[in-house]
Amino acid sequence: MKPGVVFCLVLTCLASAPRLSAQPHETRALVTVEDTTGAVLPGADVTVTNRAPATAAPVRAATSANGRATIGSLTAGRYDITAAFPGFETSTLNNVRVRAGDNTFVIVLALPHLEQSVTVTRDPQLAAADRNGGSLSTELTTDEIDALSDDPDELLNELRDMAGGDADIRIDSFEGGGLPEKAVIRSIRIVRDTFPAENHSADRDRIEIITQPGVGPLRGRFSSRLRDSVVGGSNPFVDVKAPERTQNFDGSVGGAILPNKSSFSIFIGSRRQFDTPVATYTTDAGKQSTLLGRRPSDNWNTRGSLDYALSATQMLRTSYSHNWSTRSNLGIGGFDLAERAYSNRSRRQQLRVQETGSIGEQVFLNTRVQIGLNTSSAESEIEAPTIRVLDGVTTGGAQVRGGRTQRDLDLSSDVNYVRGIHTWRTGVQFQGRHYRSDEASNYLGTFVFSSTEDFVAGRARNYTRRIGDPLVTYTHLQGALYLQGDLRLRPNLTLSPGLRYEAQTHVRDLGGFAPRLGVTWAPGADGKTTVRTSYGVFYDWLGTGTYEQTLRVDGLRQQEINIVNPEYPGADGDGTINAANKYVLGDLRMQRSTRFSAAADRTLSPKVRVSLTYAAARWSRQLRGANLNAPVDGLRPDSAFSNIIQVGSDAATHTYDFSPTLSINLAGGARNASQARWNPSRTVVRFNYRYRRSYNNSDGAFRPPPSGSLDDQWGAAPGDTRHRIRGSVSTQAFRNLSVHLSLNANSGSPYTITTGTDANGDSIFNDRPEGTPRNSVRLPWRSTISANVS
Repeated sequence: MKPGVVFCLVLTCLASAPRLSAQPHETRALVTVEDTTGAVLPGADVTVTNRAPATAAPVRAATSANGRATIGSLTAGRYDITAAFPGFETSTLNNVRVRAGDNTFVIVLALPHLEQSVTVTRDPQLAAADRNGGSLSTELTTDEIDALSDDPDELLNELRDMAGGDADIRIDSFEGGGLPEKAVIRSIRIVRDTFPAENHSADRDRIEIITQPGVGPLRGRFSSRLRDSVVGGSNPFVDVKAPERTQNFDGSVGGAILPNKSSFSIFIGSRRQFDTPVATYTTDAGKQSTLLGRRPSDNWNTRGSLDYALSATQMLRTSYSHNWSTRSNLGIGGFDLAERAYSNRSRRQQLRVQETGSIGEQVFLNTRVQIGLNTSSAESEIEAPTIRVLDGVTTGGAQVRGGRTQRDLDLSSDVNYVRGIHTWRTGVQFQGRHYRSDEASNYLGTFVFSSTEDFVAGRARNYTRRIGDPLVTYTHLQGALYLQGDLRLRPNLTLSPGLRYEAQTHVRDLGGFAPRLGVTWAPGADGKTTVRTSYGVFYDWLGTGTYEQTLRVDGLRQQEINIVNPEYPGADGDGTINAANKYVLGDLRMQRSTRFSAAADRTLSPKVRVSLTYAAARWSRQLRGANLNAPVDGLRPDSAFSNIIQVGSDAATHTYDFSPTLSINLAGGARNASQARWNPSRTVVRFNYRYRRSYNNSDGAFRPPPSGSLDDQWGAAPGDTRHRIRGSVSTQAFRNLSVHLSLNANSGSPYTITTGTDANGDSIFNDRPEGTPRNSVRLPWRSTISANVS
């Protein structure tokens, strides 16, 4: 079905839906925090307190990048609204009246002794047509954040579950890095449509997290968590449950250093865990399933952050994190037996500096610098050649050693300019990476056998080995410029044009212009419905792993020896072809996609909200491998080499996504007002389903098709997991007890059936049975149920 037809159907369904005029409008407070110059203050703390009953728990939220905090699920009545921001006087709107629907308030924070506040109202339709408003996004309530896991890794999984799968993470506008401890998280927002020009990609949702080190007097906390296989699931492939355990110890301290001027937080955490991998393999004795040795992992993490008000309108924020990790018995399980184990040690350090604030009355600046240093090393348990029996068993050494040092520098700056009812945003983004790596693999050689019978008979089909110096050093640079506008054509209609330009080293392509366009429409006067369509061009970066492979195995620095039909175990004998593989980059262009999406968001009642999203994308210039030295009548065109794999960019991928989302807040407006010890209404339910169809004609940069042509390679893409279901329940029905339950289920991913033989003589074992399409078989469904109680 064409994208335009789908969008018309969505609009028709919305237009024909019965109006819920008999139901009360959802009651929300939209609070914008500004300084005395009129500049907005992102990250300000907003507290809304219900005056009746006087014991009602206050609701807290942090203002987003546009200086606004949205507090939903309120009841009509009288409230006190307080705003605070380091370096400014705290200001309170006392005894304000909140009616059904959207209630807009503006709080102006002044320097000490210069306090002022103003209250205004805003049309709900105007708010619904705001691209940066609450439509097509999910703002977690304070209770929902409290119900999430205290463990950063588990917290990340829970947030991605809420987002319906994988999602990009931004912490205080920084991309990447681990999550902070929950104690310093002020707000969490899930954005469903990331088409604007400030974003590199729109394939995934975005999770925006705003933190603040500490507020008020000095406070500290300590916690310990234990998870054991007693409450874990079982593995259907073995008769015994695989033991596992995770134990965490962490503590933090934070608070104000100078009232309304600066604050800090310090976190120290430790995680000790292990699991037990299962080997499921086939030998001449038949199918075997064995529990292997424990796989331990020890991790230490420290993090510190500091906020400081440079002036009345400028805020400086710094943070530093240091992570140590040691893991053992990696690389085992499945076909790989215990002797294939190796260990890994890694260390990651990261410094972030952010300066935000207004310049004059209409300009807001957000500048960020991030510096990182990552080091890692690996060591095999035993040093021995590898023996791989296809669809059977893999034994021998892991053949990994050496290490990697990575130095990162990220610079970005965004400028917002507000002119009347229009907003413009422009910025620059730069990333620099320097790598030094002597990681080595397959330095003792690997024998490949087509079947268990061939292994018993000693008939190896192939032998490969890398020789030479593995040391490589290189720098990778990439950057972007963008301009994005939000033009209010009518009170209920916003046009969002934008243009982005991207470029990077190692790809000779300077044509990375990416136009973007979005239209946001609020058709109803009640502001309960928002419809958005977007279209854009997007590019993808060349991965450093692909470039490094062509740099390392270039036929000179390192060579990959390839011997067909070798003697086993001597790797020599009559009839062998002894030559080296090499990998080269072709004349690449940046991977490009055109994407169209249509989305609708509808508030059915104060308790229920639904959204629908449809997206279609066409990727071109996808990476594929081409064998420039495939045998012709049994002879290689270049006898000095075996396979010469060139990375090209002429493959393609097509994707279609459809995703409905349901959010239920059982409390409605009364959820935060009830302080009864037992109240089941303090519950939030979220459900997300995603259908994705993705098909392409390439298996990756270094995988040439068996026939040499892409024409017969169309099939399901590796990421073509058709169905994904995500459901979660967060509740504080019993006061002081937070419970989070989640269910994740997805259909199986596709894989390809191969013969295990090499009919075309290129020593690449990717031949398929006659008439068998690529990625034509799927794994079974998989589901996970998890719970967190605190």
